[in-house]
Amino acid sequence: MRFRWLALFPLLFAAAFCAVAWWLLGSEALAPFNYWQRILVRLLGIAGCAAAVSAFERGDHLRRAWLWLGAGAVAILVRDLLRLMPAFDPESDVLAAQAVVSALGVLSNLCQLVGVWMLSRSWKMAAIALPGGRSGALAVAGVTAALAVAVAGPGALESGRAVAAGDVGSLVLLVSAVVDVISLCLVAPLLLTAVSLRAGLFVWPWALITASRLSWLLYDAAVALEPGPLPAGFPLSEVFRGLGMNYLFAAGLAQLLVVRQVRRASVRPASGGLAEIQTHGS
Repeated sequence: MRFRWLALFPLLFAAAFCAVAWWLLGSEALAPFNYWQRILVRLLGIAGCAAAVSAFERGDHLRRAWLWLGAGAVAILVRDLLRLMPAFDPESDVLAAQAVVSALGVLSNLCQLVGVWMLSRSWKMAAIALPGGRSGALAVAGVTAALAVAVAGPGALESGRAVAAGDVGSLVLLVSAVVDVISLCLVAPLLLTAVSLRAGLFVWPWALITASRLSWLLYDAAVALEPGPLPAGFPLSEVFRGLGMNYLFAAGLAQLLVVRQVRRASVRPASGGLAEIQTHGS
C-alpha cells in the first residue's frame, strides 16, 4: 500500500496547492505562496534523489543516475534561492547575475537529461527482455517523440524566437523544452521496462520517474499557454512543476524501498525470495 500512497502523494499535493492558490487568487499573498511552495518541492525532489542514492553502493550505475538527477534538483534550488537577492531578481538589470541564474537553469536541465539517459540504459545493462523487442521500443519512442513535440513544441518555438531577439532569460525555457522532449524519447524504454516488470515492485520507480518527466512536459505546455482558460494569475505551471518534483521524490523513495525489500528477501529461505517480491506490488 505504501507504494500506492507514493503514487498518490503528488496528486494530493497538487490538489491542496490548487485549492490554496485559488483561495489566494488576486491577493498579494499568492506570489510568496508560489515561491515557497516551489522551494518545498525542490527540497522534496532532492530528498527523493538522496534516498535513492543511499540505496546503492559507490560506483553502481543507478547510483550515478540518481546523483545526476539530484544534482539537477540542487542546481535549480540554488537558482531559486538566489532569486531572493535583489541583483538576481528577474526584473534586475544586473547582467552578470542574470547570466548566473540562466546558467544554473541550463545546468539543471542538462543534469536531469544525463540522469534520465542513464536510467533509460539500465534495462539494457540488466539484460531485461522488453515487450515487442527493439521494434517495439522504436515504435513507442516514435509515438512518444510525436506527443512530446506536439505538447512542448509551441513553447520551445516561442522561447527560441525570444532568444533570437536577444532575450537571454528565455534560454532556460528553450533548453527545458528541448530537454523534456528528448527525455520523453529516452523514457520510452522505461515505459516498456515498467510493462515488462508489472508483476512486481520493480515497476514503481520506473513508473514514477516516467510520471515526473510527463509532468515536466505538461509544465512546458502550461508556460506557453498561461494564463490559458483559467483566471488570470492562477499559477498553472506551478501545479505541473510541483508534480514533476514530487514524482521525482516519490520515485526516489520507491527506489530505496524496492532495493531494501530485495535485500531482505535475499537473506530469507529460498522458498520466499524474489518470488515474494514479485507478488507483493502494493
